[in-house]
Order: sequence, then structure tokens, then C-alpha cells
Amino acid sequence: MTEDARHFAFATLAATPGALQALVAGLPQAMLDEPADGGWSPKDVVAHLVVSGRLGAIARIRSIVESDHPLLQNYDDEEELRRSGLASAPPASALAEFAATRATDLEWLHALPVAAFERRGRHSVAGEVSAGELLYHAAYHDSAHLAQLAQMLASRFDPLRGPLRVF
Repeated sequence: MTEDARHFAFATLAATPGALQALVAGLPQAMLDEPADGGWSPKDVVAHLVVSGRLGAIARIRSIVESDHPLLQNYDDEEELRRSGLASAPPASALAEFAATRATDLEWLHALPVAAFERRGRHSVAGEVSAGELLYHAAYHDSAHLAQLAQMLASRFDPLRGPLRVF
């Protein structure tokens, strides 16, 4: 893991709460609730990011750092989203939880020695993974869902652009 790559991952993770806030805060409730992209709504994507903050890559990094070669169980995104109840919660509360959790997680990640990112665990589906690979996965996951949200918003207006759809 290079210092630059780790720095870029940290920067991406730090930027995500603000980008998420910018994409969804202030949108009408109907727009937040409308399913798109495989059945999820923008509000569901926000809730998924909160659930992932609780159970996903950073929680798994913590397990790897705190245990010797732990088993990292896969979880069902749909089931955990349903179980969390966050899809029916106000988006502002989910955004606030995500931002607070992310700030705490980043403080902890920054304090880790570089060698901690070489520690390994075994994911129940993906197999052997390092804490560093999980860090990069977390940055990828954030980026992919920000792009998903942007696409959800854009797709709502695409059919309304008339002849400008040639662009």
C-alpha cells in the first residue's frame, strides 16, 4: 500500500459525507422515495451507506486489526437495509449518522500504523483480504454509490430533455 494510495482513499472517505449531503439534502420527499436503479430509491442508497458504515469495510478493518486473521462474514445488503429501519427514517438523520460515524472512523484509521493495513482476514465470500484492500474497497464503494445517486437524479430528467437528448 503506497502512502499516496492510502492518502487518496482517506480523502475520498472524508469527502463522501459532504458529497452525499450535497446530492440529496433539500430534494423533495417524493424524489427521495422514488425507486430507481434496481428498485432502490435515493433514500435507500443513503440508508445503505449508513448500514455499510456499521457493518462494511471499515468495521471489517477494525476486526482485522483487533483479531488474528478473523473470519469476516458476508451480509445480505437488502436484509440489513430492511432490518435497520433506516429506509423509513428521515434522510437528515441518516445523513447525520453517516457523517458522525465516518468522522470517528477516519480518526481511528489515521491513527493506525502503516503495518496494520497489511494484516489479513478471511472474507466468507471473497477469501483472503488485507485491511488495505478493505480500505480501498470502502473508497470504491463510496464512489460507486455517489455515482449511482447522481445517475438516479439524472435519469429522472433524461426523458424530459426533448431533442436535447442528442447530447
